[in-house]
Amino acid sequence: MSQPEWFDWAQSERKIGDYLQEQDPILFAAVCQLLFDCDPMMIPLVMEPQGYAPEVGSILRILPQCQSEEDVREVLHNVFVQWFSSEFAGGLGQYSEAANKLWALWTSQQSE
Repeated sequence: MSQPEWFDWAQSERKIGDYLQEQDPILFAAVCQLLFDCDPMMIPLVMEPQGYAPEVGSILRILPQCQSEEDVREVLHNVFVQWFSSEFAGGLGQYSEAANKLWALWTSQQSE
């Protein structure tokens, strides 16, 4: 029996996330904590910040392309749609707080 198509995608994304976590464990942990604190999808199943690690890998892969907080909000929303589905990800507005905080974190990191 073969794996579903999304399985290979998820495995690939997790490998990218593992690599990014190794490259900058402090940033990776900070973004996990940020998502845990903001909880844009209101996921009661995530009991610790590291529960967001798969999504954070996907986010950090794309984040360098962002030019604004709005870009970050779209990236966050798109990543959660990819990982969960549009139904579970909810609307773009749910990601505003997380985007604001992530953009501030990212821009402060880039200016160091």
